[in-house]
Amino acid sequence: MEIRKFLLGQQEFLQAGQIAEAIRQSRNFDSTKEDPTLAATLLIFQTSYQQTWLVATRERLYCVLDDLKKSFTRVQWSMARDGLISNGQVSVSIATRDKTDRSGLLDIGEHKGWLFSKKLFADTNIESATRGLISQQMLP
Repeated sequence: MEIRKFLLGQQEFLQAGQIAEAIRQSRNFDSTKEDPTLAATLLIFQTSYQQTWLVATRERLYCVLDDLKKSFTRVQWSMARDGLISNGQVSVSIATRDKTDRSGLLDIGEHKGWLFSKKLFADTNIESATRGLISQQMLP
C-alpha cells in the first residue's frame, strides 16, 4: 500500500491560510463581518492522515477537520462570539482530560471530546492556547 501512495502521490495537508479559507464553507460564515485572511489558526490535532484546527475570526470560532483518507476539509462546528466572550473576557468553559499518552480530549463550551495531540502543546497548555486564540481575535 505504501508503494502505491508513493507512485500515485500522497495528498498533502492544507496550510494554515488554506484552513482559514475553508471557513467560507460554513453555513454560519458571514462574509460581511468575517475575513479569513485576518483569521488566526491553531493546530490542535495531528496524525499522518488527519489534522484538526481551530480558526478564530472577530465573530466566530470554527473547528476545521482536514482528512487525507476521506479527501475532505470541512468545518465541523462553529461558535458565535456571544457564546465565547462576556464582560470583556473569554467566558466559555475550556477543559481537557487525558485519552491516551499521546492524545487528550478538549471541551469548548458545548463542543466536547475533540481530540488534541499532546506533542503539539509540549511548551504550553492547550487551554491557554485556546483562550489566547479567542482573546487575540475577539477582544479589543
